[in-house]
Amino acid sequence: MRMRRLAGIAIASVMACSAPSLAAPSAQVALQVTPQRSTRMDTWVPDKVKGVVLFSTGHGSWPEKYDAIASAWEAAGFAVIAPIHVDSMHYPDRDKFPRQASFGERIADMKAASAYAARIWPGKPVIAAGHSFGTLTALCLGGALSNVGNFRDPTVRAVLGFSTPGRIPGLIGPDAYAGDTLPTMIVTGDEDKVPGLVTDWHDHLLPVQTSPAGDKFGVTYQGGSHELIGHSSDPDFASALLVSTNFLKAYGLGDRAARAALAKSKDAAGVNWITR
Repeated sequence: MRMRRLAGIAIASVMACSAPSLAAPSAQVALQVTPQRSTRMDTWVPDKVKGVVLFSTGHGSWPEKYDAIASAWEAAGFAVIAPIHVDSMHYPDRDKFPRQASFGERIADMKAASAYAARIWPGKPVIAAGHSFGTLTALCLGGALSNVGNFRDPTVRAVLGFSTPGRIPGLIGPDAYAGDTLPTMIVTGDEDKVPGLVTDWHDHLLPVQTSPAGDKFGVTYQGGSHELIGHSSDPDFASALLVSTNFLKAYGLGDRAARAALAKSKDAAGVNWITR
């Protein structure tokens, strides 16, 4: 009951979606989540798969909206797989799921996606990623909210998030990310706000600031909004794409050059870094 109550708080607090993309994923596959429920999973799959990104969309959103960044990760050798969550406006039975059910169903979606990846690409490194509410989902696969439940996916090596739910009373407190020991990168901006929900952009950096130190990165773009990940025309999009791809290569593939690039990253015009 406690998890359902807290999940309801979380969903009520994060209602943002990113801007649409006109492109489409490589393929769409059916994903059996439980014996009672299935969904569709959008996939971007390169000819040679080096690693896998499990991607969780923002609340109400759907995978095609993130085509620009998913396609770029695909070009870097990552299979990107993204389920349509029950809170998505593209989920056919959305009205059958109350808000408090969404959090648990998202976790189930991602666990099913992880099992799919293990079956189709056995042994390939896995990174959990997300946007907004989807970042919380990804962080849970990395060990977040261990005070609420065990959501950890042992196949996940690192966590990458664009924006976060910020502070959520009763859910995101000082210990929310105490179990996130994996390498983590959070990308945000000083205009990353959701009116009436997230008023202080600094709160998006909580997973980096309050989790155990070690391979933690917070990247803040001056003028960057909550929708940075969905706007390929945004002046900061190319930079955000580069740093996120370097993170995937460094901590997914063990790419020394990418890891060195991250280690050398420092504040520059328009972008600020936190490393721990």
